Amino acid sequence: MKTTSVWPDLTVREIMRTDVQTIADGAGLLEAVRKLADGRISGMPVTDEAGHVIGVLSIRDVLDHLSENPEQQRLFAPRSYYLTTDDDEFAPEEFDEIDVPEDAGATVADVMTAQVFAVPIDAELQDVARSFVEHQVHRLLVTERGKHVGLVSVMDLMKALVRG
Repeated sequence: MKTTSVWPDLTVREIMRTDVQTIADGAGLLEAVRKLADGRISGMPVTDEAGHVIGVLSIRDVLDHLSENPEQQRLFAPRSYYLTTDDDEFAPEEFDEIDVPEDAGATVADVMTAQVFAVPIDAELQDVARSFVEHQVHRLLVTERGKHVGLVSVMDLMKALVRG
């Protein structure tokens, strides 16, 4: 009996995104939410002054931070946080319910997840999936010769699986 793999014969190079938006570690939360909304994305790498990736900021990081602050308890996750548009990205209006005060005080560095996980550009998709599960993350940086060259998300992986 011949078995077939559900995994397409692809590497992360074929499915990753190279037009990755980043945000500076010193940026404020309001700026970060606006950048996520404008980019229709749910997370992005955080860079230091030298341009090195030092963390990842996600909508969940922002929501978790704001919900921990009693004076900002009016925050609610967007109704369709887990639903996506036809482009499998978030629509800017989904961010309307995120109530980030102008004077939130926190910076991206205060809220980001400092642990960064990466996969090599030649990683097979099954290894990418394993990394998502093992690290319990939704996005991984992609590296080539020690440099960050892109990003791959769970959605990118799912699209590859569906297309075969």
